[in-house]
Amino acid sequence: MSRNDDLLWRVEMACRAAWPAVEERESRNWQFRFTDDVTRRTGSLNPLPGAAAPDGKLLAEAEAFYAERGYPAFVRLPDFLGLDDNVMLAHGYIREAPTLTLYAPAIDGEETSADIKISNRVSSDWLDARVRFAGGSAERFAPTLSLISAPAFFSTLKQDGQVVSIAYGVILDGCLVLEAVATDPERQGRGHARKMLRSLMARARDEGAREAALQVVAENAPALALYSKLGFTEDLYGYAYYRQPV
Repeated sequence: MSRNDDLLWRVEMACRAAWPAVEERESRNWQFRFTDDVTRRTGSLNPLPGAAAPDGKLLAEAEAFYAERGYPAFVRLPDFLGLDDNVMLAHGYIREAPTLTLYAPAIDGEETSADIKISNRVSSDWLDARVRFAGGSAERFAPTLSLISAPAFFSTLKQDGQVVSIAYGVILDGCLVLEAVATDPERQGRGHARKMLRSLMARARDEGAREAALQVVAENAPALALYSKLGFTEDLYGYAYYRQPV
């Protein structure tokens, strides 16, 4: 494995571990991930090192696995693997949600201020804000967070006593993975997320992180602009999901 391949897989597996699935199973160098929270990241078939392109047998296995749990199958395909999607397209799978994996080779940041709180435990305020900003339910998201085994830090920024921006970060082998970045829709565009993330990155740097990564939907222009200002200057690789037709 080349140094570049090592970096790609290290970041890929760090991002996966930063948002764990409640259930994981492996078959033929592919990992079936499932959490009953209707998110593609923790409800899709993901490659492991050595994975070959999906074939009809693997798709049938995936469809059976997810059907047993009441969901259609999703296959997540990172582009750095160079695997073709011919079989999936021939089976009517629909390509959607192209996403970028951004990388910061060094971590910059600034010390936290009084309106920012960073804790190694998720709070009810954080969970409530997550539901308000991004939907879903705390009851479904909390089990995912409880499965994080690496050092994790949950950040909130308050204004006028109310949480207006949140995120969390996980450090794996010196790499900080940023997740669940969200801001109150009524208070976006005011620099809240940037301020909070700079503090979170500074905390991670103090805890031993040397580099950082995150994954963001490719068409989210405001987020891409924000992350560029935070030092995420390398577009490391992309991926897309392929959804089973129903």
